[in-house]
Amino acid sequence: MTQSVSFDRAADYYDATRGFPPGIEQKVAQAFVRAGSLAPDARLLEIGIGTGRIALPLSPHVGEYVGVDIAIAMMDKLRARIDGHPIRLIQADAAHLPLASGAFDAAVAVHVFHLVGDAAAVLRELARVLRPGARLLHGWNSEFEADALRQRFNQAAGVDEQPAYYSRGVLPAHGWTADGEEVRLTYTTERTARQFLDALRNRIWSSCWKMTEAQLAAGLAAVEAHIAAEKLDLDQPIRRHGGFSVQTYRPPV
Repeated sequence: MTQSVSFDRAADYYDATRGFPPGIEQKVAQAFVRAGSLAPDARLLEIGIGTGRIALPLSPHVGEYVGVDIAIAMMDKLRARIDGHPIRLIQADAAHLPLASGAFDAAVAVHVFHLVGDAAAVLRELARVLRPGARLLHGWNSEFEADALRQRFNQAAGVDEQPAYYSRGVLPAHGWTADGEEVRLTYTTERTARQFLDALRNRIWSSCWKMTEAQLAAGLAAVEAHIAAEKLDLDQPIRRHGGFSVQTYRPPV
């Protein structure tokens, strides 16, 4: 078993690099409500709640929202913005939830399963704390068309083209069954080549944290070569098409 990854190091910049475009967060909340048929009095658990990217827009739609994370600094950012939201925060490892069995009407997990040390243990705990018939709402961001800069970096650095945070195969592998249709939102975002290079150099994304210096250097060199060959303006916004998806899962019988 490997150790779960804490995002404390990302607390000061997480929201600036992982946030939704203006207005999209409310559509994401509605996607969870629709996918999970969440009632206004539902008791909801989110593992890896972080700074509240999902919790802040979603919590007003339910009766109680309990968030668990190992990263205190991330939850401190959320705590400063709770401001009346029905959110209760607990520092804990999702593999050992200090919560009663059968206590929740649904659970939420977004970009979590590639970060936990023992996915099987986390899923067992989620199944334990869900009431009979309750479901897990698994959400993830997606880029439907990987931009050229990301492609060049991934190829040169030896990074899997499929982002690890999707982790959609984890749930079926442990006996969880998809229930209903995937709810998908689409939207566009923009970033410049300079912003992309700066994010890589500063290892902003968790996919870069364990890269060797050689991997990072190879990826950066490939991106810089592409920029030079195409004579790209470093500060010209590049539009990217992507979105957010929610899939509901039932635990093993």
